[in-house]
Amino acid sequence: MFISPSGEPFRPSATSPNGFEAWFAKVDTNHDGKIDRAEFRDDAEAFFKRLDTNGDGVIDGFEIAAYERAIAPEVTAQNEVAEAGGSWSLAPATLLSEPEPVSGADLELNSKITFAEWMVVTDHRFDLLDKKRLGFLDHETLAASLSKPGKKAKP
Repeated sequence: MFISPSGEPFRPSATSPNGFEAWFAKVDTNHDGKIDRAEFRDDAEAFFKRLDTNGDGVIDGFEIAAYERAIAPEVTAQNEVAEAGGSWSLAPATLLSEPEPVSGADLELNSKITFAEWMVVTDHRFDLLDKKRLGFLDHETLAASLSKPGKKAKP
């Protein structure tokens, strides 16, 4: 399983056994083998809209709880095991070392994530992944930086 930088889960399936590859193919809309900032932002915006179930432009505490319970329960389970001092061998692969990417976008720490906050965090995540400041994220570099189960993601 792969958790995208925005927190969207990509689980292996018969048609797409690799979650990272499924995410990359979805985001790389022009199929050039790179994800530019606009593609990355478009992906984050689409996931924000999916999480904002009442369409009010804010992901509130109820919507965060729904994400953790129904959309990506693996994130919560992994964090609970880690807090208890354990290691979870089925940890999802990630590109960033962020325990809960949706709640991580709550810059004001008020259990509400506005679209503006979401996009500020999205741009910050892109910048973290674009270490060479090329303006795009290439497949090979991202694939090499994937965390592996039982290991922490590279910062």
